[in-house]
Amino acid sequence: MNKQNIDLKKFHLLQGTELNGGDLRVIEPDADGFIRLRLEGETAEMGDVSWGNYRYFIVDMLADMDSQMLLDFRFEKAKPAEGEEPGHINYEMLPTRRVKLVVDLEALQSKRFFLLTLPGMLKARVTCKPCAITEMNAVELYFHPGYSRIFNSITIFEAYLSDALPDMKVIGQPMVDEMGQWIQKSWSSKTGSVEEMVEYLQQEYKRSETDNSYPEGWSVYGGWKALKFDATGFFHTHYDGKRWWLADPDGYAFFSNGMCYGSRMGVHGFVDKMENLFSWLPDPEDETYTAAWTTADRIPEFAKRNGPEAGKNRKMFNFARANMIRAFGPDKWWEAWLKINSARLKRWGFNTIGVGVDNYGDERVMDFLAQARIPFVWTLKDFPLTDELVFRDFPDVYSRQYEERSRLFAEKQLAPFAGNQYMIGYFITNEPEWKFQTSVNIAERVFAHPQRLASKTALIDILRNKYGIIDALNGAWNRSFGAFEDLYAPFSHADGFSAEAMEDMKFLRARLLEKYSQVPGDALRRVDPNHMNLGMRYSEISRNEIAGSECFEVISFNCYFDSAVPSLKIAADSADMPCIVGEWHVGGADKGLLSCGLLAAETQEERGRACEYYMQGAMNHKNCIGIHYFEMNDQPLLGRFDGECMQHGVIDICNRPYDELIRHFISTNHKLYDYVSGSISPGAKPAKVFRSR
Repeated sequence: MNKQNIDLKKFHLLQGTELNGGDLRVIEPDADGFIRLRLEGETAEMGDVSWGNYRYFIVDMLADMDSQMLLDFRFEKAKPAEGEEPGHINYEMLPTRRVKLVVDLEALQSKRFFLLTLPGMLKARVTCKPCAITEMNAVELYFHPGYSRIFNSITIFEAYLSDALPDMKVIGQPMVDEMGQWIQKSWSSKTGSVEEMVEYLQQEYKRSETDNSYPEGWSVYGGWKALKFDATGFFHTHYDGKRWWLADPDGYAFFSNGMCYGSRMGVHGFVDKMENLFSWLPDPEDETYTAAWTTADRIPEFAKRNGPEAGKNRKMFNFARANMIRAFGPDKWWEAWLKINSARLKRWGFNTIGVGVDNYGDERVMDFLAQARIPFVWTLKDFPLTDELVFRDFPDVYSRQYEERSRLFAEKQLAPFAGNQYMIGYFITNEPEWKFQTSVNIAERVFAHPQRLASKTALIDILRNKYGIIDALNGAWNRSFGAFEDLYAPFSHADGFSAEAMEDMKFLRARLLEKYSQVPGDALRRVDPNHMNLGMRYSEISRNEIAGSECFEVISFNCYFDSAVPSLKIAADSADMPCIVGEWHVGGADKGLLSCGLLAAETQEERGRACEYYMQGAMNHKNCIGIHYFEMNDQPLLGRFDGECMQHGVIDICNRPYDELIRHFISTNHKLYDYVSGSISPGAKPAKVFRSR
């Protein structure tokens, strides 16, 4: 490993207070809970060292705080264009233990949104337009308090550049107990012993044998027997003149009240280079716990983002599974989980398994769905990408390759569901990464692309048809192209040339989104005309994503706000179509994890009130036909495949529900069809919720 140290004294302290750390930098946050450092220099020579020949910027550090640390790296250009944003990468990291935070400088190219999770590092994201470290003359490190109540200090042991990854071993004493709980933290429902946990789970199993039905008046699918439409044998949409509905296969009115990953028993978390942080781990060769071990390359979502090679030999362990194995044995734990959880979902008033994608090869999702007899939605995997991508994961949508790969995608993905009456429909994908960079116009990126993309030809043809002659385009765009052929040479910032150019880019973006949706949509419909196309399930909805929605039966989006109503209004005002909220949640700040969710409440009681407010508002909206809570399980203390470690589940790692939350779920869910039909108006009041700082 080739290593270039950076003098820690060259980092200027902009926020926070320096403590006496000797050769180290020990800094406590300012009164608002923040620390900010800045390193400057000549272009690509911040801190008087040359950055151009190195791939990694590494900060060896420890955060003394009681939640995950949030750290932003802000890279600034020496000569930015007017309005140009800095290079921005943000990280979440493990607190109270010494870790190496690794910034992959190639990430500034913004070819992806989510970055590889490494030991001690949690979730990481790129939120900038493409740029390069060779353009930068300053970098700021901005430490946030996140969800912490206690933030004492950060200690920086070393900062350096490297051409290879260092040894990523995390230094420190155990954090995780034998059941997967945080050792150093206490909370009211923390399980005290394995014996206590086993006794509780066995009682839950007994309860599931008798208390396992939907609320009175619901159909076998979870529909409403008081209102019936046409029965087609499959789920379909229906507009009754006042609002949109789903109808179940028997024709009963249906609202999809879903639980994401409701079929999953626990979440695998990383272990590699952190084995010392666990008080107990079984031998991977112990056949009793075989079902609890895996490696990251076997997690399809990890492999999709990082490639399978990045996950080989990176060990992961599922404490929730191990806990079920302790209670029911290695041969019967799965059947016990099926029985316990399907009974819970029905009696709590959830009638849909949300997300429903088989992300673990041994997850037995299809078996669960067949035996639980709960309707489900499915997220298709392996979205058809092209060899040349426009930006991140946005394909060359006008290419023949996109059309052919969409055909193969449809045939492979939908074949297992032919004739399945419990399948409501499918999401074509989930949260495409190109969508997260809202400052990027996909059409602008087409013209910036160095290759002669089929999409570039299609957009040039649209412009030729509009303007007729190149002089007309030049006049509108304030350019001096010699011919339309010149538009094939790559150029950036087309959406900033003029007001007319910006409008053209918006129009062309819409055409790209239409093609993006239409090509796989047509292929999927040819293979399976019976199940509904539920759309792309964007990370959120805006008017920019409405183009292409005519290719779907339902508009879908995720919505992590205190209410879904404003987002539903945006969708409904733009296209009067049925909508599904594919993911939403409110996490809790009182139950012993490093993060509380994308939106959180201080207590489980307040969390429950916030959920009722969200649910009743969405149920009452005339375009809303479903909301799917994310998710069933809490995430692992030290992070899942992408580093997420949120207390957003409805059950903890010991498979114990959060009772205060469940009471609120039942209160609203058991009156679900009263809220949807309008016979009861929403009565829940807004609750106090907050986001990470």
